Amino acid sequence: PARGRMKLGAMIPAAAPATRVRAQVPAGAAVGRTLPEETPVALVYNGGTQAVMMATPADIEDFAAGFTLTEGIAPRDALPPVEVIAHDTPTGPAIEARMWLPPELEGSLRARRRASVGPVGCGLCGIDSLDQALRPLPPLPEAHVGL
Repeated sequence: PARGRMKLGAMIPAAAPATRVRAQVPAGAAVGRTLPEETPVALVYNGGTQAVMMATPADIEDFAAGFTLTEGIAPRDALPPVEVIAHDTPTGPAIEARMWLPPELEGSLRARRRASVGPVGCGLCGIDSLDQALRPLPPLPEAHVGL
């Protein structure tokens, strides 16, 4: 599906108030709590997606620089500039952090290419596109839960 670009400032906030129900004996109570928002972030190097990770949609440049350093893709003195592209998709917002590496660093990028063979953690390991991360989910059957 086509994605529309949007300004990063229009993305969901880094933290949003939410109400949850606390199920405890003897009774549940509605409690206000601030929860971090997360959105899929594609880390794109030289036009190819290296990884898609869930992250708070703030400080994406720092997130991309930290990933680049810790994965050994580029040394500190060769960190590429980060172009942050926000997308409004049918299933929610998403972000691309685009970086261009010089030819001499492409070998380190290929050496760090990720692959995953099974579902783990948040389920994004091995996902290499925002479309895959934001695929529509099937509806759940109505649950009858009592508190």
